[in-house]
Amino acid sequence: MNRNITVLFADDEPLIVKGLSKLLPWSELGIEIVGYAYDGKELLELMQRHSPDIVISDISMPHYSGIDIIKEAKLRELPSKIIFISAYQEFSYARDAIAYGAVEYLVKPIKKSDLESAVAKTLSLIHEENEEDLRRNKLDHLERINRDSEVELWLEQLTEGLLAESSEGYIYLQQELKGPKHAVGIVSLDPMEHDNGRWPAQTLKLVEFAVHNIIQESIRTHGKGYTCIKSNHFIFAISYEEDKTLLLLGNAIKNNILQFLKLKVSVGVGEPVQRLAELKKSKKQAEEALGLTYFSGLNQVLRYERLEQRKNSEHEWFALQSEIVKALTENELDIALEKMKALLQIIKQATIGNRQLAVATCFSSVLYIVQEVKKSDVPMSELGFDIQHLQHRLGQYETYEKMCDEVYNMLQELSNRIGDNPINKEQKLIERVIQYIESHYMDDISLETVAAIAFMNPYYFSSFFKKQMKQNFKQYVTDLRMNQAISLLKHSDMMVYEIAEKVGYKNARHFSDMFKKHTGKLPQEFKNSLRS
Repeated sequence: MNRNITVLFADDEPLIVKGLSKLLPWSELGIEIVGYAYDGKELLELMQRHSPDIVISDISMPHYSGIDIIKEAKLRELPSKIIFISAYQEFSYARDAIAYGAVEYLVKPIKKSDLESAVAKTLSLIHEENEEDLRRNKLDHLERINRDSEVELWLEQLTEGLLAESSEGYIYLQQELKGPKHAVGIVSLDPMEHDNGRWPAQTLKLVEFAVHNIIQESIRTHGKGYTCIKSNHFIFAISYEEDKTLLLLGNAIKNNILQFLKLKVSVGVGEPVQRLAELKKSKKQAEEALGLTYFSGLNQVLRYERLEQRKNSEHEWFALQSEIVKALTENELDIALEKMKALLQIIKQATIGNRQLAVATCFSSVLYIVQEVKKSDVPMSELGFDIQHLQHRLGQYETYEKMCDEVYNMLQELSNRIGDNPINKEQKLIERVIQYIESHYMDDISLETVAAIAFMNPYYFSSFFKKQMKQNFKQYVTDLRMNQAISLLKHSDMMVYEIAEKVGYKNARHFSDMFKKHTGKLPQEFKNSLRS
């Protein structure tokens, strides 16, 4: 909504000031009176304080003349449009005031029609200037956006080693990033708890925009640099002087994003280089440093370091695998877990820096252990222990530590299936499955994800679940969600879409359809029936 235009009256005769305030319906014209002055000095003070859009003033007052007022207003960069009032004998003086920038002059006694015409002329000038300012601001904004987009593209090309030193982009960046040290950092959003990694596109754009701005603002307090987005990562290049700057900046970015967006990020930074053309090397190092978060943990700032993988560990590796098999078949789970911890530590040291190799090696060890246990003479419950999908599952974890937890769970489950009394083991397994469902029904769970928890393939798990619970998995989850929704409708003031999200439905319409199918009423109808 547009603000009111403001006006200030000035005359050394109070009756004239009062008459001016009554001569036109100022408020109906969208004009607000902000003050009255009775001499030139007071007028300047009020103009400085209120910055009125319009000043209607006598041209000849004590302390300052009209010409003095105009000159001083320009000197102080006051935006006011001035209409002067003059006596007939001051006509030539008023004409000079017009030459100096006054909008109009009126001869006393003032006619209402003359004042209306002068004010209309002044309002027209103000609106024209406002529109011109808007146009200019839009053009400036567009130019800034275009330039920012160009710089981001140049930065991306520079860090990929694709920007020629003779190009406009390289020359521009060289002028802006004067060093003496240059380095690249990469920021990655850490996965949130219970996040399935699928933000709506519009939300993701807003998050990227906000993170980009925070990184850029953080850079300004530590040096000179730019940011671009590539493959869901935020790449920044900075010029700086002191060695400590790079880590300080990385931590500032991490902490600022957490403070303002409540999001956690990991930051990898490369080593400094002397020339912009060498930033490709720094970027590659930043990528390797960021990759170390898999082994070191998320929400950290990691500098690049040269890693040496542990070698000649195969003998110890195979010995530990055999000891784990022996402990499992002898029902010594604690020893098996202790040996597995040592084995996973060796695998980490042998594969650090290479996530895919770490996953593949862990899977290979688990596969060997499961196969050897199955070959042994110990009785084992036939609950469809699934190894086929394990490598894919192990690869989904964001850190080595979380993947290790999954391996420990697998070992626990394998131990549970060794021995007699399969009925009792089945009961314990279904209890664990139900406990998991009741803790995660609000998430995007599926038959496949829960089957993986039980280390079964989905087909076998579906049959097992129906046998134990006397209904299929999908119906059990739906019933659980609907019962929770009914409870929330009864005992809370939450909106329908909030309840939908709370019980695991991303789409409120789909939730309403399922609720009606379950209860015969739409959620709002159900809530209204409770009130009546």
